[in-house]
Amino acid sequence: MRLTEVLVVLAAALADAAINLDGSQAVRPVFADDPSPIADPITYIPDQHDCPLPCDVDYTNVHKWTPYNSVDRLRRCSLPMLLQFSLFHPLDSPQSSVLIRSCTLGTDAADAGDRTVAHAVSMQISNPKDGADLVEASLDVAPACAIRGKETKAQLALSQSGSAGFNGEIAGLLDGMKKYFDAKDNCDETVVYAYQKQTVASLYIGPGLGKSTVASALDSVSSRFQARQSLANRTVAQICGGGRRPATVFGLSIDTAGDLAGTQKAALGWSRGECATSAGSSPLLQQETLDVKVFDIASAPLMAEGWNGTSTNGTWSTPLHRRGSASGPKSRLGVFSKRATCRYIQVKDGDGCASLASKCGIRGADFMSFNEPKEKPKDPKTPGLCESLHSDDYVCCSAGDPYVASPKAAVPAPNSDGTCVTYEIRATDTCDKLSRQYHLTVAQIESFNKGKTWGWTECKGMMRGLNMCLSPGTPPLPPAQQGTECGPRVPGTQRPTDSKTKMENLNPCPLKACCSNWGFCGPFPEHCDVHAPEGAGPGSTLPGFVSTCISNCGTEIKQNSGPPAAFSRIGYYESWNLNRKCLWLKAENANTDGTYTHIHWGFAEIDPNTWKVAIKDPYNQWEAFKRLPNVKRIVSFGGWAYSTEAATFNIIRRAIINNRETFAANLAQFVTEQGLDGVDIDWEYPGVRLCALLLYSFAPCFHAAYRWG
Repeated sequence: MRLTEVLVVLAAALADAAINLDGSQAVRPVFADDPSPIADPITYIPDQHDCPLPCDVDYTNVHKWTPYNSVDRLRRCSLPMLLQFSLFHPLDSPQSSVLIRSCTLGTDAADAGDRTVAHAVSMQISNPKDGADLVEASLDVAPACAIRGKETKAQLALSQSGSAGFNGEIAGLLDGMKKYFDAKDNCDETVVYAYQKQTVASLYIGPGLGKSTVASALDSVSSRFQARQSLANRTVAQICGGGRRPATVFGLSIDTAGDLAGTQKAALGWSRGECATSAGSSPLLQQETLDVKVFDIASAPLMAEGWNGTSTNGTWSTPLHRRGSASGPKSRLGVFSKRATCRYIQVKDGDGCASLASKCGIRGADFMSFNEPKEKPKDPKTPGLCESLHSDDYVCCSAGDPYVASPKAAVPAPNSDGTCVTYEIRATDTCDKLSRQYHLTVAQIESFNKGKTWGWTECKGMMRGLNMCLSPGTPPLPPAQQGTECGPRVPGTQRPTDSKTKMENLNPCPLKACCSNWGFCGPFPEHCDVHAPEGAGPGSTLPGFVSTCISNCGTEIKQNSGPPAAFSRIGYYESWNLNRKCLWLKAENANTDGTYTHIHWGFAEIDPNTWKVAIKDPYNQWEAFKRLPNVKRIVSFGGWAYSTEAATFNIIRRAIINNRETFAANLAQFVTEQGLDGVDIDWEYPGVRLCALLLYSFAPCFHAAYRWG
């Protein structure tokens, strides 16, 4: 049988991270007798790029952003970036587990045309905001996703400290923050951070303000900076205090000395309704106020924008966002009411009558008739329905008796498939807040998650963007995260169908390298050392440690398989080296004692215009090499000089990464025509990924050689 094509398993385009020798994705754990999985060359590995993936891929899904585990890592990128991380994990505390999701507000020239970046950008990763398997989708319950809010005027207090100077980064960062909140599906977001070089910023907007507030405030701040042509070391702009409810606070913090932890603390204070009075150790001095538009949701009238008063079915004609089902708490929570009870929804922080009517999908007049008391209060000073709403109350979306949550509500039941009721942790969540919202105790929440939920240590360690349980049951997989190579967060991972497979063993690393809890592969302490708390959930770390190993842990030497039935002896014939004074050897004498089983021609070259094989043979040894008897003859490409020198390093890289199919076809044709036995790609060194073409064995036999960096 003649070889007509080369099977290159590296081209398994649907795979990612590690792949098996047959090209299928390596998902299940590998054991001592299994062959090692190999790296898929199109896997996007964040540490091989200075900057994260671009923001415009998806401003609304941080799981498509690039994850980092330290503030120091951000300094490698000189482009402006948006960031997301937990409010409650101080970046400057050694006890914090830091997970920073980031995206680039621009294009990294070094990544232009990079196949791994293009693959990552094209990958589909579901957004938990739309998650049908969650107890509630945030886009259906966030007040700002229901209505725009009532436009009013407010005073934005601008305060500064430190010396002033020109700053060229701030305009791009503010524009990126505005784009973030302009994105429709970010109507549920309340905080975002920005970073470029030594300039950092945080922006907080309360859940009771419509997102159009952001554009008005940032436009005013940007105009003032442009007029002054300078920016102080620390700047704070806030709408806060004066009896303003926490849900309607707005704040912007800018620091030109790189104090990202300081801007995080400012955002945390605003989320609690606290006004910023200092920046680090320096007091803030209010210098002026700016007139801005704010869009108050709670005070919006029922006949708000988008309401179709003449509609026959009484629904919103142009809803700001899609509505939920208005069917009350999901049945997965185990809440069942008597037949006479109305359809109901829960009031969220920042809600008003107009946003609740929108989420119910009913007319304002109907909403009032379903919820106002049948008898008017005798005291005319008694607050009306819309003035007395409280977070976590319930309102009716239909006729019937009001729903009253039992103070002794039953523990929610698991889903029908045995999984727990799943909730995605948001930036401002705490167990105390969730316990009130879902009528649980903090102790119950701890019991649902302790020792089994991914990344869970205890309530105070809750991490934004991870899943948690609000009932007993099998814990959920964590959401997929772009840039991960191993573990349960690799995009496309499915829950194991058997109870014996642990989620931390899913998607093993290439070459059985260590997998860290963040989903990165490697042989270093941050991948291989174990720092897991006793009794905590998989993927969690001890205080003071950034990472822990979750699979293939330790650095002891591991034997992948037993010895072969017979050993091979491989040599490289140095075709370029016949000009030395002694110890030179003609090709025909390269195997005089007959003990070599494989001899490589070192080295052939690659034509960068056609991607065909180019044999450089100044001493006329190629024909004799091909006639060597009783040995496998392999043509080799690469070597240290060809892989690293300026004139040639990009040839082998482009051949394998960008022109793989053409190069492989040319190799197959060359080997067949020349009557050879194999090809060796000696690429020194592309990193911990496969740098050889694996060729299937037909007559003539193909030898697959491996070189790893």
